[in-house]
Amino acid sequence: MTIDLGTADAVWIIGSLYLKTPEALELVLAKLRQIGYEVKDLRVEGYAIERGETTPEQMEQNDWSLWYASLKDIRFGKCKSCESRISTHGIQAHGHTCEVCGEVTYLHMTEGSTIRFRFASEEYTMFGPELNMKVKRWDAEGGWLYLEREPLDYGGFGIVHGEKAQEYLERHADEWELVEENGEQLIRVYYPERFDSETAVISAMDIHGHHWNHSVVLVWEDVEYSEYSRDFPLPKSISLYEAWHWAPLEPSPTLHERIIHAARQTSDAGYYYQDGSPAWSRRTYEEMGKFVRHFTTLDADAWDQVSRGFRLDGPGGIADVAAFCHPDAVVTNEPNIGNFLVGFGKALEGKRLTSAEVDAMSRAIQDDPDTQEFIGELAKRPKA
Repeated sequence: MTIDLGTADAVWIIGSLYLKTPEALELVLAKLRQIGYEVKDLRVEGYAIERGETTPEQMEQNDWSLWYASLKDIRFGKCKSCESRISTHGIQAHGHTCEVCGEVTYLHMTEGSTIRFRFASEEYTMFGPELNMKVKRWDAEGGWLYLEREPLDYGGFGIVHGEKAQEYLERHADEWELVEENGEQLIRVYYPERFDSETAVISAMDIHGHHWNHSVVLVWEDVEYSEYSRDFPLPKSISLYEAWHWAPLEPSPTLHERIIHAARQTSDAGYYYQDGSPAWSRRTYEEMGKFVRHFTTLDADAWDQVSRGFRLDGPGGIADVAAFCHPDAVVTNEPNIGNFLVGFGKALEGKRLTSAEVDAMSRAIQDDPDTQEFIGELAKRPKA
């Protein structure tokens, strides 16, 4: 969705605004404020500026977003008991209640929830051991979690079952106690609402089965929309760019990166699947085409024709855009742990890998620290 801003010198690209002149910027900012947007000058209030990571001059020359506009006070909670609009402040805190009817709006854990955890006294390793157990109740105020006696016999990598689960529990027998409630034996372990690494007994990796008695809605002109509705009539936030500082861009070996980033895509070929799977759409190239036409000296009419045949997979699309921009384009290609895991998974399933997948896996093993750490942890994993 976009807003009619009344000037041809403001160009929408994937929900962001690129301004060609200072005059267009002033007109657009006034329009946005009139609608109800809060506008921040990121050269003054920006996160990177506050941390001393850049300067206003660097932001201007390096095609950074310089303004950020956002709609405030449009997000509300909706109690499912009384249907009232309520504040979202603390709405996902365990035991939070509706400010209108008093009913509980959220419980982080309740009877029947499952919690995947490890004992915090053991050094963390990527493949556990961990337990997956069913919750009986949680005394959040007192800081005690009550679990059914037997660990669950399902879960993913790192979760131990059966005898190994019992061995793990026994190894930490001084960190929990067996209690009885209503004739049922339960495991009681210290687990306060606020996690403190210094006093923690267990470290939760995953929890399923939250109790939700609320939703979140967006409200504009007293009309409610679901939190992620595509029907909301305005962009909830807009990044604005002052293009006159750096446009028009001349052809260069890295110009394709600026064009691809404008369409909110990464220009690293190693980021994507290497099997030809589509990552982009024809609309992606249309959005890139706006940047080409308005902010580069490339032949935009030629782009409109040629880009119709560009590949939709990430590596192929990057190569096609790069070749259009410059005959000596330099394409970043840094395979990562994702490439390794995808290839590893396909190999385990007996599926054929493409040559590009094999190459990406090999390069990830050689060059990517996360992949190397994963392989090291895998080698240390206890045999089943």
